Amino acid sequence: MSAESTGIDETYYPPFPWCLVNIHNLPKTKNVIVKGYIDTGSDGTIVTIDIDERLELHRQPIALAETMGIGGKPELRALYAAIFTVKGIEIVTAVDIRDDVEEVLIGRDILHHLILNIDWKKGTTDLKDP
Repeated sequence: MSAESTGIDETYYPPFPWCLVNIHNLPKTKNVIVKGYIDTGSDGTIVTIDIDERLELHRQPIALAETMGIGGKPELRALYAAIFTVKGIEIVTAVDIRDDVEEVLIGRDILHHLILNIDWKKGTTDLKDP
């Protein structure tokens, strides 16, 4: 990924690190390239309902899991198969499809496959293949 494919979005406070990700449905018949916001506090990755509609991820349910946001109540939700490509690394994961978020949130299920460096002073984000 080039420098233009990562960064820190300062329209958020505090600023939010991001990277471009290529998301495929499991049969790899459809894909989208989107900005994914790096959420080191999230166990799992979240995609928007719009991404689901474009990729039809809901056709590949793979697990039920109890999820909970900060201060929220536990909720049993279906998770769906998706393939994320970040820095040339293809990662198959189970995503939560949410209608109450507007961004793709990349959780530790994906991040633990990469080396992540955030330089808040320089305003840069870098992801590397370990």
